[in-house]
Amino acid sequence: MFNSYATISALLVVSLAARIQAIPFAGLTSALPRDVTHIALDERSHEYVAFKRDGSLYGRYSADMADFDIRPRDTPASTCTNLTIDEAKTLGGWNTIVKYADDKWGTGSRKIVVNPKDYPSSGALVCITDQNVKATFTGSPTCQSNKVTTSGQITGTNGTVSIAVAQGFTATASLVVSKAATIGVSDTLSAKINFPEVAEVSESVTLSTSITNTQTSGFDSSHNDVSTVTVVMNAPKGETCNAITSVTTCTLQATGRVQYLASGWVWFNYDDKTHGHYKWSVNIESAVTNADDRSSYAEIKGSVEATTHASYKGKCA
Repeated sequence: MFNSYATISALLVVSLAARIQAIPFAGLTSALPRDVTHIALDERSHEYVAFKRDGSLYGRYSADMADFDIRPRDTPASTCTNLTIDEAKTLGGWNTIVKYADDKWGTGSRKIVVNPKDYPSSGALVCITDQNVKATFTGSPTCQSNKVTTSGQITGTNGTVSIAVAQGFTATASLVVSKAATIGVSDTLSAKINFPEVAEVSESVTLSTSITNTQTSGFDSSHNDVSTVTVVMNAPKGETCNAITSVTTCTLQATGRVQYLASGWVWFNYDDKTHGHYKWSVNIESAVTNADDRSSYAEIKGSVEATTHASYKGKCA
């Protein structure tokens, strides 16, 4: 969520904007440096108070209290959705987040929340990472080859025959979620799955699809790179001309893992004021630096049918 560094000009803009008008939480955090790891909400002054990892004050910024959620959980086929508190607790790094709060502000009576309705712009997300899902093939492919004959139509009066021949590659994947991730549960998110090349069987191909993170949920995706080539032949008098194409269809079994990654803020709302404030937030990425500890993986498996329209030759008889 943080940039690796914040330019002086960006911070000056944020600082000036904070003095003049309220700014959204997301706009503030995008300009703050990475060593700002936690932010308090001062509800009396309507300010966000930013602190560095060592606890030193970084700055105070006027808070935008608009109740407007730009990332609703039910938005279909996006790459991100809202994280729930129950999902957050399944992360390997959850105890690290809680310990961070305990060490900074104590273990007093409090409520731990994500995506608070009062401040929706200061939320937490689950995203399928922008890296392609790497699928692998298992076992040996099952293949079948056929010869496809296409007849031509006479064009003109000189016995010339034009024949349309399909050339290229298609792939259709039919997959299922064999094990759901523990975050982003039941949500439908967009993903890209890369299938490797198999010599003389299948080209390398990346398919775009939508995955619903529910056990046994199925999904399909296809790729079509077939084009039509026109073959022109001279037909001897009294003969019929055809184009014969070699078509090979192979079925392969595939598996893969889809990474769901948590980011954003966890809020610790204390019943009593602690260190000057009631509400404190911890940045997930800063507290849990190992991406695997803030990730959960869905496992997918299924079949891929690859069809290659290869060489052709003309024949008149």
